[in-house]
Amino acid sequence: MRIKHGLILLSLLLVLTACATNLNEDVQEEQQQSGNTQPIHYETDQEKTERKNQREQTIGDKGGYPQTHQKKANNANYKNGYSDAFTNDEAIKLSNKLQNKREIVQAQVASTEKRIIVGVILAEDERQGTANTIKQEVKKIVPDTDKEIVVYTDDVHWDSMKNLDSRIKAKSNGEKIENIINNFIENNQ
Repeated sequence: MRIKHGLILLSLLLVLTACATNLNEDVQEEQQQSGNTQPIHYETDQEKTERKNQREQTIGDKGGYPQTHQKKANNANYKNGYSDAFTNDEAIKLSNKLQNKREIVQAQVASTEKRIIVGVILAEDERQGTANTIKQEVKKIVPDTDKEIVVYTDDVHWDSMKNLDSRIKAKSNGEKIENIINNFIENNQ
């Protein structure tokens, strides 16, 4: 029995040695062949431009906007007057004062001979009646003016006025429904 086990172990050892020799030859042959090949590396176009440190041309690199080449297009010569006919000292004074208000994010004012036009962007927590409040504020800043004051607001004011209108309609709808129900009950009795 010992001889049988010995023969089995010996044949197993021979098979393993032969396989290991064959495996070493395959590895050496593969190493020789891989000397002529390069590993494959996949990358996106963005990764390639980042690797090569390339970037798209900006508007400035391309020569700028056509308007920048127009003569006197971007001149701001305040010594000889403002470039905008409606931007004057009164408009700037009003704009600066209004922008200091808590409920106003941005204000732009234009002043003509007959009107003062105010455009404002209001804060999110805007209260109702802000347009009237702004008119009163403009009258306080420029008290001796006979000009018509027009105030334009952004969507926040529009949304609040729309919500107010909906609430008023909803209140009257409740009364209408009550009347309809009462009429229905009276007719079915």
